[in-house]
Amino acid sequence: MLEVGIVGLPNSGKSTLFNALLKKQQALVANYPFTTIEPNVGIVEVPDDDLIALVDLVNPQKVVPATVKFIDIAGLVKDAHKGEGLGNKFLAKIREVDAIVHIIRGFEADDVPHFYGNIDPKRDKEIVDLELELGGIKKPTLYVLNVSSDSYSRSANIKTLQECLVINAKTGEGINKLIKAAYDLLGLITFYTIKGGKEVTAWALKAGSTALMAAAKVHTDMAKGFIKAEVISVGELLKIGDWTKAKALGKIALVGKDYIIKDKEVVEFKFNK
Repeated sequence: MLEVGIVGLPNSGKSTLFNALLKKQQALVANYPFTTIEPNVGIVEVPDDDLIALVDLVNPQKVVPATVKFIDIAGLVKDAHKGEGLGNKFLAKIREVDAIVHIIRGFEADDVPHFYGNIDPKRDKEIVDLELELGGIKKPTLYVLNVSSDSYSRSANIKTLQECLVINAKTGEGINKLIKAAYDLLGLITFYTIKGGKEVTAWALKAGSTALMAAAKVHTDMAKGFIKAEVISVGELLKIGDWTKAKALGKIALVGKDYIIKDKEVVEFKFNK
């Protein structure tokens, strides 16, 4: 499974964001630097309205959403690439992930001191970016500005960092957008399978993958005995309301192993058992 690492300065809200992503208290949250020494790892469901609609249509006994693995990595500080603040250890972990969510502090809180004394999102972003660069890390990055509801963070900070996705980790605001953005950052699409009308699954798949690769995601036996696949966009299936009817209307395409799976397709694999 592909991994997204959450990075940023100490006390920027990484562990709070991690807990919001998991919708439960897993990571220790405290108001002192380097609370997180060993990375926290969590599997996060990808919000998907089409999956919900498909479940309403099929009414299965089991539903399996697509997921993304997020890793809460300890805060980086200036000169982390030289080992400052256990930087070498933390940078090593960042090298292992496939993409980065860089969280930048944009909130004031008297009980959570800023590592460098004052709120300055532009400076903080540049410090972490430089440490990643000096540490030899060039990975796909999503910049996230962690704000509170006060006017300062809602105006001044947003103007400072236009390219950032704005969230409030403490309240969970913007979390679903962040998950979807991270999913896109990893280059993933979603396809669906319906197993005997009893199980609906959303699968995360690298964009550009073939039907054979998709079959292998579901089960190795499907790939080994692959004959063909039947595909239809989830939107078209939802509009028609029934697989058999869609087939009778000629809306389900028959494809071979080299067919490139498109985002939001429902797929049924035919294979020799």
